[in-house]
Amino acid sequence: MDNLLDLRIELITGQKLAMQGSYQRRAPSKKAIPHLLVARKGLKDYVNQYPTNALAWQLLWEAEEYLLNYNEALTALQNALSLGEKDKKLLKRLAMLTEYGNQWKELGITSEQLKSLEIYLQEKLESYGCNHTLIYTREWLDINVLRNKKSKLVKALQNHGGFCDCEVLMNVID
Repeated sequence: MDNLLDLRIELITGQKLAMQGSYQRRAPSKKAIPHLLVARKGLKDYVNQYPTNALAWQLLWEAEEYLLNYNEALTALQNALSLGEKDKKLLKRLAMLTEYGNQWKELGITSEQLKSLEIYLQEKLESYGCNHTLIYTREWLDINVLRNKKSKLVKALQNHGGFCDCEVLMNVID
C-alpha cells in the first residue's frame, strides 16, 4: 500500500473497528488491530519516502494514538504541526497526547495488561458484584505485576479515580 488514500482508508477502517472514543483511549478491539498495524506500517514507510508530507504525519499520529503508542504519536503530531498550519484542534490534541503519555507512564502497565485487567474485572464483577474495594484488582495484580510495583500501581489507579473495582473499570479503563 503506497497510496496515501489507501492508507487513509485502512486507518479509518481500523478506527471504526477500534471501539474507542475520542478521548481517554483504551486498547483497540482485536478486529481493529490488523487494520491499524497495516496502516501504521504503510504510513511509516510513506513518511520515510515523503518526510515533508504533513497529512501523512497526521495520519501516522492517529494510527499510533489508536494503538496507544503515545510517544510515537506525539512525535508524529509534532512533525505534522511543524510542516503544516498550526490548527487549534491539533494543538489541543498535542497537549492531550502529552497528558495521556504522562498518565500512561504513571500507570506503568502496557495496553495489553490494561485490557487483561479489564476482562478480569468484568468477569469478576458480573459474577460477584462490587464490594467497593480493590479485591479483584489486587488479585489480578498478584498474578500479573511484580510485587514491588503493586503499591505504586494501586496509587496510580486511585489517582485516576479507581478506588474500587467498578471504579477502575469506569474511571481508569474506560
